[in-house]
Amino acid sequence: MTRYKTLVRGVIGSCLCLVSIWVVSECAREQQPERGITWLPMCEDLPAGGLDSEVVARTQCGIVTVPLDHLNPDLGSLQLEITRVTARQPQAREGAIFTNPGGPGSNGNDTFTVLLASVWKGYIDKPEGEPYRHLTNAYDLIGITPRGQSRARDSQLRCQSEELIVTQGDISEDRSPTNLAALHHNIGVLARGCASQRLAPYINTEQTARDMEFVRIELNENKLHYFGNSYGTWLGAWYAGLFPKQVGRMMLDSNMDWTSTFQNASLSIAPQKERIFNHFVAEHAANNPQTYRLGSTPKDVREVFLNLLPAVRTALRSDSQYYSSPEHLMAAQTLSDWLNIMPDADEAELEMRAQAHRFSPDEEVDHFARQAFNDVLFITRQPVLWNGLAPGKLNLSAADSVRSTVLCNDSPSANAAFWQRKEDIYATKYPIAGNFFLARHCAEWKGGHPPAAPFRNVAQADSIVMVQAEFDDQTPRAEAFNAFARFSNTHMVLLKGAYGHGVSFADLSACVNRYVGEYLAYGRKPERLTLCEPDD
Repeated sequence: MTRYKTLVRGVIGSCLCLVSIWVVSECAREQQPERGITWLPMCEDLPAGGLDSEVVARTQCGIVTVPLDHLNPDLGSLQLEITRVTARQPQAREGAIFTNPGGPGSNGNDTFTVLLASVWKGYIDKPEGEPYRHLTNAYDLIGITPRGQSRARDSQLRCQSEELIVTQGDISEDRSPTNLAALHHNIGVLARGCASQRLAPYINTEQTARDMEFVRIELNENKLHYFGNSYGTWLGAWYAGLFPKQVGRMMLDSNMDWTSTFQNASLSIAPQKERIFNHFVAEHAANNPQTYRLGSTPKDVREVFLNLLPAVRTALRSDSQYYSSPEHLMAAQTLSDWLNIMPDADEAELEMRAQAHRFSPDEEVDHFARQAFNDVLFITRQPVLWNGLAPGKLNLSAADSVRSTVLCNDSPSANAAFWQRKEDIYATKYPIAGNFFLARHCAEWKGGHPPAAPFRNVAQADSIVMVQAEFDDQTPRAEAFNAFARFSNTHMVLLKGAYGHGVSFADLSACVNRYVGEYLAYGRKPERLTLCEPDD
């Protein structure tokens, strides 16, 4: 942290500001640090290995000092980190592409930028490689740490409280008054522990979009080209709504309905999870009953899931890779049966039985089911905590703090009674997916909300290209198409039949990568709706 002392000293100064809006404002005016980008001599925080050394050699790291509130610059300043992978041929440089891997509150924006540059360089020798040669040679890649996640302590949001998170069971399985009371208590502790922090009012997507515009101007870029994934689509669309005339080539991968709310995004996930289970597990296993031994109809396969022990059902539901895999359901059924007979069996004994057990006559399926058994056993014995919060005093990481705060600051939420009704409905209607809602704590949020998202202005942007998998349980296809349908300047590349989140550069489809590369490198737009097939 020593390299930040000089920069942070300007923020702290020698004035001891009292906790008063007027005094903080006066102190900020007296001790304003110089705003802009300070490039550091080297990048000290990139991973030591696993990155392309030539790409790392082209990587610069720095600190951006931005207004705490872009709409009221006198309130003070905030620090962000910036990572830039420079074009391989500076003399042929054409611009910069800003990136965001998702979140909100994602870790590793700096590493993501370097990894993305490495992937593009690696595509040069593939059949779809020519656009990526151009991107590598002619474009910088820019990654900005989300506000609130700076390594500088004074610019870091940490949701903390002396209030205690209490033990809470899986709300999808336990709807008892005691467990519901624990949930209601915990959402209040989380909401109050975030909203009460000094930085909380300024941790939202509008301010983050304005951070991007600030950096664009500092870098003297004529247009902001952009690649955003997941929450990065929400951020990109928000930027396009605020600054439509500054948008260059905007590529949005795995889209939220960025014209809606985080409340609706939370409610959209369970129906999609059920759809994924039915397609990739129930129907597939029923079509291959001798291989999977889960039943001969989709209804039979669903019943296998619903008849599992609650703890095993919770484990299977906790991970998207588990509930979407017939091998994991086979493993879960076996574990549930054994625990019914031997409830006190230890892990070693269960693992030994699994190694000797024949899950399927198909060698490959049998192998994967045996691996899946260890996955399900581990989570059954060490259940996933609600919202990742351990019982005790609230103390979130900066990334989790930003996520919890942005969800509530960006869009309004209904009250607790609304969410409890939805939980009751979803527990019955979507028993496989469950009823965990990411924005549930926003029912207790007492912070303010930023102005309504300026999405109507997105229509003024030159173009937006969206990429989507047909099956995606984090950003469902139906939600993406809601946004797509509202704006005629959007173009959609849909990967048919595929299950994935983060489609571009995931080695799912050379077809997708070709369209993405040609658009980012040359601005060539696909047809309004373009279909691709997965490679495998």
